[in-house]
Amino acid sequence: MHVHLTDRLFGETPEAAARVVAALVERTAVTVTLHDVPQPGEGPAFAARRAGYAAVLATGVRWVVSSQSERAGVERWCEPVRPGQIVPLPIVPVPRPLGADGSAPATARSVGLFGWVYPGKGHELALRAAARVDSSREERPGVVAIGALPEHHRAYGDRLARLADKLGVDFTLTGWVDDADLAAWLAAIGVPLAGHVNVSASGSINTWLSAGRRPLVRQSPYTREMARLRPGTLELYPRGVAPAVLGERFAARLADPATGHLAAVSLRPSLADVAELYARWWRAA
Repeated sequence: MHVHLTDRLFGETPEAAARVVAALVERTAVTVTLHDVPQPGEGPAFAARRAGYAAVLATGVRWVVSSQSERAGVERWCEPVRPGQIVPLPIVPVPRPLGADGSAPATARSVGLFGWVYPGKGHELALRAAARVDSSREERPGVVAIGALPEHHRAYGDRLARLADKLGVDFTLTGWVDDADLAAWLAAIGVPLAGHVNVSASGSINTWLSAGRRPLVRQSPYTREMARLRPGTLELYPRGVAPAVLGERFAARLADPATGHLAAVSLRPSLADVAELYARWWRAA
């Protein structure tokens, strides 16, 4: 059995999730891909998550992560008894829309973030940076959160709406977007943005790439690694960037929309590439 593991999917606590994996190991051979690898930046949750992932690895399972930076974190914090394998997340193309159906915003003067909406994803910084764009020349960009609020962060949407009102920035929270409509939303955004403060590996960044977009992305060990893996696909901005400085990046992107779209660059590894890497690893294991 192969398990894609993030602790929240397997139990109320990281310890409970580890017990689920341990029960599987007693029944059959198990390999694991670790997602959302614990990081000190998580604050109070880090100690419990670190212990939970260490308990999973103490069972002796062979394990995979999606990047070198994740493997380094696991080796440092989670005390694995076996060495880990790296298999990057694939790029899976998003089907392009055949025509406008009215489900996506009509304006391209927007900054968009894709994925689950919760603190630490960059939404608040995006609002503050959009507010610093010089509106004396052109309309100030709005901010669009393409995604839904997790159950345990329901109040966060109201918090973002209040901040947007205070700053005078238009803010849209789409809620869940069906696959059939997703390409239209991703294509309509003026400035694609991925502002994760703590990122382990990011499916949302890959979704921007799969839609042919070149996102602005906050620098981290992981995002620098992905910029090397797929050259020309990301524009990195510094950790701790001031809203005014990020607002200048927004303005430059809006003035030259082509910079937000991918040129002829390789997006490999693809889904087929990743499947082959897993198959090769399982044969060796």
